Amino acid sequence: MEFSEQIKTQGLDCAKGIADWMIEIQNPHRDDNPASGSFPWIIHPDGSESQANNWNIAFACMGMLAAYKSFKKEEYQQAAIHMGHYLKSLQIFDPFNKNMYGSFREMSPQCPWNYTRDTLSVAWAFIELYRHTNDEEYLERARLWGEWFIKHGLDREGWPLWGFQYEPWFSNREPKMRNDVQGSFQGGSLNFLYHLAHETKDNKWTSDVFEKMANHFITYLQKDDGYFHTIIRDSKEVPDDPQGGLHRANDDLGSLGLLCAYKITKNNDYLESVNKFIQGVFNHQQKDGSFEESVACIPVVLNTIYEGKSLINTSAYSNESIEQALLVLLHSQSDGKDNIRMKGGIIEEQHKQYVCARSSCYALIVLLKLFSSSSEYLSINTP
Repeated sequence: MEFSEQIKTQGLDCAKGIADWMIEIQNPHRDDNPASGSFPWIIHPDGSESQANNWNIAFACMGMLAAYKSFKKEEYQQAAIHMGHYLKSLQIFDPFNKNMYGSFREMSPQCPWNYTRDTLSVAWAFIELYRHTNDEEYLERARLWGEWFIKHGLDREGWPLWGFQYEPWFSNREPKMRNDVQGSFQGGSLNFLYHLAHETKDNKWTSDVFEKMANHFITYLQKDDGYFHTIIRDSKEVPDDPQGGLHRANDDLGSLGLLCAYKITKNNDYLESVNKFIQGVFNHQQKDGSFEESVACIPVVLNTIYEGKSLINTSAYSNESIEQALLVLLHSQSDGKDNIRMKGGIIEEQHKQYVCARSSCYALIVLLKLFSSSSEYLSINTP
């Protein structure tokens, strides 16, 4: 991927704007604030906001560490550390919840449920916090989550369960729990296991469970269009998408996970699967450069291409098609005119006009990877 100096400047300016936005919206680091270190993950022009799930904070943490390394601004590092402190408060070490020991609550220290893929992202962020701080506690917390995941988080075929309810609902909603399906987004689990194996120097994390998961992913969940699809567990048929198309070009880092699997096994089937996915994505690229309505997929796709540059087939795309997609992302940054709390965040879907931490944090990590020296996050490389 080659970019003009103008694009590079725009990309760095966009990344800095996202990092500054995160500083502005993060809950104050105060001992009387139970949400200290967290933030709203969606902000609307009318002023309404939604509290971040644990995974939003996990990827924001990685992004802010990357921003600190790129811009040398201490506020960014402190923001990431405060996010880590908040995420610690979600991990369960309760003797009255022994089956959940090591897992994470989804939304708050009192939340009675979680989504497995989301909580994996928290453990992944803990690996990155360990690498950044050398604090062994973060690695042990990630390992303990991994032990819970292997023991309680997989179905009979070794595919991650959608999620868990382990206490009675006590709010006015019941989150979607589709444990009758195998979610396509779970392919990203391979990334965490890959990095956990490296840091713990324990190959059990990339042996049977890991390869079984990678093989299941490419055998049953990838279809002829190249995309990975959620399937019904028992029949392996594709149902009406329970997530409304959220994970198409945004494969939730599943193709990145397959690149990790290739590095471990040298199984070319995994590279063929990634090539098929990238081809499918660019087959659906629209005239304006976007891949679909949500821009969250753009940094995810560009990250796979960046990480797989020496491995995957590059014939599916051109520098022009990549630059077109990148410009769509850069032009989606909010100027804050509708709501100053939105300034710097990425407007995820133009017709909805809200800023969202999903697209913003993916963009922060990948823009700094493309245009700065911070390339260690969402990577197939290890320190």
